[in-house]
Amino acid sequence: MSGRARCVTRCVTRYSTVASLLLLVLGTACVPEDLRPPGVGDVAPHFEAISLKDNSTVSLADYAGEVVLVNLWATWCGPCRFETPYLQEIYEENQEAGLRLVGISVDSEGSLDAVAYFLEENGVTYDILLDPDMVSTDVFAAIGLPATFLIDQEGIIRFKKLGPILEGDLEFLEALEHALD
Repeated sequence: MSGRARCVTRCVTRYSTVASLLLLVLGTACVPEDLRPPGVGDVAPHFEAISLKDNSTVSLADYAGEVVLVNLWATWCGPCRFETPYLQEIYEENQEAGLRLVGISVDSEGSLDAVAYFLEENGVTYDILLDPDMVSTDVFAAIGLPATFLIDQEGIIRFKKLGPILEGDLEFLEALEHALD
């Protein structure tokens, strides 16, 4: 192949890649709102699961009018193990100000003992819902664990984090303070 032919081939490949990326970006901008993953400023999605405390079905709608921090996690998730003590601390510091924390475990049905041990080991006192079918990961479009969503009293997502919330995360703390005001 001549030098000119190689140059033309490279240019066509580059323009093809750029055109493909442009179509991808424009295509996602045109996705209907009900098919987009929930994000900051969106109404929290409908979700329900079984309460670990009493085996009742609990819906996020049951927390309407409250500030709710929803955390998707699993016992086998290393970053979740790291994050849980901090979430418990946040809950203890803010529960009297109106914060509700809902941990949604996506552990399998056969892992109840592991879930109970994990919660005891970390001194978790907030609400725990069981979601062994991992419906929550689809509903919240969580591509990994942990995934955390701060929902205000009007049911609007005010903070979203895919991955662990690190101690002192200013964006999270500001969103929490604003939601609790």
